[in-house]
Amino acid sequence: MKTRRAKPYRRPAVLRQVIGNFHRLLSAVTRWSQTVSLKRRENQMRLCETLSLGDRRFLAVVLVEQQKYLVGGAPNSVALLAKLPSQAQMVRRDDEVHLL
Repeated sequence: MKTRRAKPYRRPAVLRQVIGNFHRLLSAVTRWSQTVSLKRRENQMRLCETLSLGDRRFLAVVLVEQQKYLVGGAPNSVALLAKLPSQAQMVRRDDEVHLL
């Protein structure tokens, strides 16, 4: 009686091709990501200040592209109340603020 020796497991040719293609793709993506600098987009909008008025109402100053806006909110609505002047448009005289 002859004993058969177990053959070592060999991957099928198709599986070897898939793994090889995946490895080449991963290598290409890695090389590309090292050459290209991915920049995160800067935020265009920022919440500067908020003031609670009670009863779920609020006032907020929002900065959008270097311009400030006064926004009011209630449970069912949000409204633009005013476009605020920039620092360059404000002049301080004797503890009073005058708009130009």
